[in-house]
Amino acid sequence: MSVIQDVPAPTRPTSLGGYQARLHTTMATVAHLWSRLESDGTATAYQRLDWATAVVERLGTASKAEPVIVEVTDANGRSVMLVPLARLRLRGYRTITWLDLGVCDYAAPILAPGIDLSADEMAQAWRAIRDVLPRADLIQISRIPDDVTGRPNPFATLPGCSRMDMQASGVAIEGDAETLLARLCRPSTLKDMAKLRRRLERAGTVTFVEARSAEEIDRIFDALVEQRRSRFAEIGRFNLLSRPDVEAFYRECAHRGLVGGPVRLFGLAVDGEWIACAYGLVHGGTFHGILLTMAGEAWRNTSPGLHIVAETLRWARAEGLGYFDFTVGVMPYKSDFGVQTRDLSELYEVVTLRGRLVKHAIAGAEASKVWLRSHPEWFARAQKARRWLRRKVA
Repeated sequence: MSVIQDVPAPTRPTSLGGYQARLHTTMATVAHLWSRLESDGTATAYQRLDWATAVVERLGTASKAEPVIVEVTDANGRSVMLVPLARLRLRGYRTITWLDLGVCDYAAPILAPGIDLSADEMAQAWRAIRDVLPRADLIQISRIPDDVTGRPNPFATLPGCSRMDMQASGVAIEGDAETLLARLCRPSTLKDMAKLRRRLERAGTVTFVEARSAEEIDRIFDALVEQRRSRFAEIGRFNLLSRPDVEAFYRECAHRGLVGGPVRLFGLAVDGEWIACAYGLVHGGTFHGILLTMAGEAWRNTSPGLHIVAETLRWARAEGLGYFDFTVGVMPYKSDFGVQTRDLSELYEVVTLRGRLVKHAIAGAEASKVWLRSHPEWFARAQKARRWLRRKVA
């Protein structure tokens, strides 16, 4: 990985408004504190130390990204939070983003136990954070949830935050696992699912598998990659797993799930043929669904994706989990399981004139998307052209 040399790691702390911020540009210098706050405090699965370390090690080079981890303490020297950011060199400018590199659905700090900052306190802490950040043209943080596993997310209170045209969804799960779906789903949904299940079972023996060995992980993950490749090529969408480093990242993290990592991988098979796959993270009593794929053609009229979601929901409840996170995106099938939607926010802060120009360009692109959505005929044409171009490139 190329190392950006502007700021050493860690820096001297900067103190503003009673809060101190210290910058770390390597995972090693902050790993001990990160592990402690993750264990004693609050974090989402996407901000686990093992997941974040894999993001840096496996995706940092291709993304030309460098970790920018900020440690925040209060006037008494108590740890308040860790803020995992990254600096990226893009076309002609540098930006500070969350440490996600395309594989984290939420931006939230690792919070120390028992310390929840008010909006005014977070504004003071943010000024200290800003003061230690390396040089960049723009700060751009997206997919900020309002809470971190039930605790207020202080980043959502920053004055510069605004609501995104994007939502997340999930559902609380409780009670007996075997009767979970009867409590979550409408009677009409249950009836349709039962009909589809009978159709599936007429095709052969149906098995739901949680990958518990390296061999099972590779077999199910291979099926997931192929199903996603086929489907995204069909609809002309960009497939992040087409990048070799991203595919290797997800596969490696699945293997680490066998030895304490957060990943769980599932497959649904008929007579040994994988017809659907699900990939997710487990942390803090929550299952986060990340990747869902299914076979097409002959299996489409059986809705294999619906079946594997139902099986994974039952699995999560049997494991004692209390929340099933469908993560970002509002899709019709999610409403079948009684989900509730949650708003997400984004933060843009301009640092330089170049950053202001970039922000205007981004805003213009977003406005174009909004215009297209309000004009269905032109939107359909744009979608058709995009699918054609991506098929040509593929």
